[in-house]
Amino acid sequence: MKTASESNELQQDAQLVIEVLGEAERVALDYSVDSVSWLDGYIERHRADLDAAEKTLLQQKFGAYLGETIRHNYGGRWARDENGEWKIVFQEAQQAAPFAIIGEHLDHHTALSEVIAHLPDSLRLRHN
Repeated sequence: MKTASESNELQQDAQLVIEVLGEAERVALDYSVDSVSWLDGYIERHRADLDAAEKTLLQQKFGAYLGETIRHNYGGRWARDENGEWKIVFQEAQQAAPFAIIGEHLDHHTALSEVIAHLPDSLRLRHN
């Protein structure tokens, strides 16, 4: 099924973030909620230097990492919505949009650490 292979690509993108930033920034990203706080700071430190293409790339790669972090901590699965956007889907209509969350952070300084901290309450999820 093509969707499964595409979601594997998202997992590979998340792993790429771990490897590239791990080496370049000497940080151990591990899909923990704390690692999302580190990404938050990384974006803040580099925001002024990012052009549109770099923001798009970060949204793609960091969105995959954020989605995998959500999956590792709260469950869910990757699925495309009716518009073709990747989301993490939980039971019933509960879903998180990691790429949109990263985009909001890049454009409007939305705190990733606050979003991930409030995700369980907003979706009534339990930590794995």
